[in-house]
Amino acid sequence: MKIGFPRAMFYYDTFPFWAGYFEALGIELKVSPRTNREVLERGLKKASDETCLPIKLLSGHLASLPSDVEAVFLPRMVSIEKKTYMCPKILGLPESVLASVPEGLPVISVDINWREGKAQVQKALEKLGEQLGKSKGEARRAFAKAQKYQQVYEEMRRSGQGFEESMRYFEGLGKPDGKGVSDAGLGSYGGSHLTSSERLPTIALIGHPYLTYESYGNLNLLSKLKAKAKLVFMENVEQVQIEDHLKDLRKPLFWSQGKRLLGAGHSYAINQYVDGVIYLSCFGCGTDSMTQDMLARRARTHHKPYMVLTLDEHSGEAGVITRVEAFLDMIERKRIGLSNKSGYSSSSIGEINR
Repeated sequence: MKIGFPRAMFYYDTFPFWAGYFEALGIELKVSPRTNREVLERGLKKASDETCLPIKLLSGHLASLPSDVEAVFLPRMVSIEKKTYMCPKILGLPESVLASVPEGLPVISVDINWREGKAQVQKALEKLGEQLGKSKGEARRAFAKAQKYQQVYEEMRRSGQGFEESMRYFEGLGKPDGKGVSDAGLGSYGGSHLTSSERLPTIALIGHPYLTYESYGNLNLLSKLKAKAKLVFMENVEQVQIEDHLKDLRKPLFWSQGKRLLGAGHSYAINQYVDGVIYLSCFGCGTDSMTQDMLARRARTHHKPYMVLTLDEHSGEAGVITRVEAFLDMIERKRIGLSNKSGYSSSSIGEINR
């Protein structure tokens, strides 16, 4: 059996989990092609105007799945940890994008709700396995392999390995000729350590994975930044550190991604080796409207240069380049001690907002 998997949204943070699960069941996952203009145009025609750019891209990828797939997989990610929920727009999947699924192609879905505990997730995946003609025992073993692959992926990201580099370990899984990820190939990845750089500034890029690593959607922002700065991401911060940096909040956040963005952002805002923080957001994101403002306050308190980049399908590359170059120039002025001579104060360079 060949199942289509759209290269959008949940692909960017949970694909290793599903690759392990379906590989264990002997099912091949076929991912849609990388985003291009045609994929985006298809998404704009199918998706509602009120949805954010990542949902529009998801619609485009659903319409661009390989022609030989027998079904499409669209999980409903309710929660990825206890006492939290995902974004409301994610909770509305897959129903909100059904119009983008090619006609006649069945949709396979499952509710993943870690808020209810591991046992509930295992039960849901056992039912999914039964739908696919597998036994409960096979589904349990598949669940164990899925957790293993996801853990390895997260360890690789925390160690400082890039997204593309890490994903190569998992994209070939489930194919008839795929070697998979053996225990010997998993390796041991040490934690990343931030150190000062005399040549390039260190920039923390905070944003949802489905926008941060979506090269076409973010106008190749990563390649532009990597040419002029050393980049660190929220995936490089351990969960225990994220929780520690959220302890001083008046009340806990209940959006899973919002917690990670804010906790990692707080960690970088006080890190002496991080020269600036860029918050990458998409227009119309309700949770970002709250978390980016909270992070801006923390960055301002610690006199950390901070910028918000808000993107949608109408964003232009020239505008993004101009803002990034201005931000890096201001950081460089601060690094070499020219801010006072040029009339800039610590408060004036502390934040560049929309």
